[in-house]
Amino acid sequence: MRRLLKTVFLPATFALLVSCAGEQPDAKVAKAYPGLVINEIAAHEEHKTDSWVEIMNTSSKEVSLSGLGLYATDEYLNDKCIWSSSGGSLAPGERLVVTTADETLVTSLGSYSEFTLRLGTESGSVDKFVRSRDCAFTQYKRGSYQRIPDGTGSWRNFTYNSKDKENIVFDYNAPKRTAIWTWSSHMAPLMENDAAVMKELWRKGYRHLLLNSAAFTNRQQECAIFMDKAEEIGFIVHGWIQAFYNGAWDLPINKETKQIREEVYTAIHEKGRVAIEDFGVKGLHLDYIRWPNKALEYNFTKDVNSVAAVNRACREVREQCDSYDEGLVTSAALMPEKNSTNTYAQDPSLMGKYLHILMPMCYRYSYNYSDTGLVNVMNWFCDNSANAEVWSGMQTYDKSETPLSSEAILADATVYAQSKATGVVLFRFGLGTPPDMNTLYSEGY
Repeated sequence: MRRLLKTVFLPATFALLVSCAGEQPDAKVAKAYPGLVINEIAAHEEHKTDSWVEIMNTSSKEVSLSGLGLYATDEYLNDKCIWSSSGGSLAPGERLVVTTADETLVTSLGSYSEFTLRLGTESGSVDKFVRSRDCAFTQYKRGSYQRIPDGTGSWRNFTYNSKDKENIVFDYNAPKRTAIWTWSSHMAPLMENDAAVMKELWRKGYRHLLLNSAAFTNRQQECAIFMDKAEEIGFIVHGWIQAFYNGAWDLPINKETKQIREEVYTAIHEKGRVAIEDFGVKGLHLDYIRWPNKALEYNFTKDVNSVAAVNRACREVREQCDSYDEGLVTSAALMPEKNSTNTYAQDPSLMGKYLHILMPMCYRYSYNYSDTGLVNVMNWFCDNSANAEVWSGMQTYDKSETPLSSEAILADATVYAQSKATGVVLFRFGLGTPPDMNTLYSEGY
């Protein structure tokens, strides 16, 4: 049973690398359970969600679990056994997750105060985690304490978890460059029938979901469940933020006073913080990071001008993501016109200095692109993207908003793939039939 939860104010903290001094295990216990370690801890009592612990066999041989237990000490408990093995064994590299969700872990753990968790028997320990020594930071809502490298390294506090998976710092270069723009209302159909649609998208080669930030603010309970399911399948979820638009345009320059509106940037940062710290997204995606038109009319000084305002948002979002030191990826949607700084204030050669990925919305049906025209405009963005990658934004519907077949979408994707762009992003889920992308984009493309 879980203890009563306390309401505690939790200050935001950034994930930091903390060295683990460690201590020598009890020789007799270590000999009985060679290579067994506590590898990951989700101490989530303060968040009123499941706590869990991952145990890993780092040895080269199968190890029996008979007689093994987890013992907790905190302000309530004094070396209390909170999990005891019912037998069995762990193969080399195998993991065992015990959790309050199924009561294999009989009490929650809270990271807001000191606690010790040891793996062993009543008489001694094979491994021990001491919060104040190993990772003295309150956990994020969906995060965990993880050993990096997996099974052997020092402890770190992450905004995302690696439950029952290898502990690694996220690297967006590993998966396919295949993404889908997803509204908050799409979470329900994606999760229906044990996430059958999501699993099918995964089989078809899609790896990234750009989830609108309304999911993190208006559908929080549903979103937490969605994040768990998406990550279980293997998807990388990005927080999709509408930067300068909130039901109406919310531009960061006041035309009358000719001053920067700081509250616009504050709102972007807060949306990003919630997506990262409360839901464990692995990236932030900026949409509406532009003027609707006539951006030139907002150019007043070197510091107060439309292009500088767009670039500031890109720079600060990158700085925000980098501050967590977790490999979080940044991206932005761009209008498809070349040389559009006077209209939209978007200069890919400047935005690309800060963001990892630019996603120009080169929609062939909205802009009547021929195959050659489509390749040419994508190549222009690639040639003017500074350090950023370019992924092609493409439609799943025609000019009359009639959904396209999988064959039609794949034919278009094949044209985009002839450009220098390294990935593709479908707009949008729920309209058109996503084709199998495995033949166009391979892992680590």
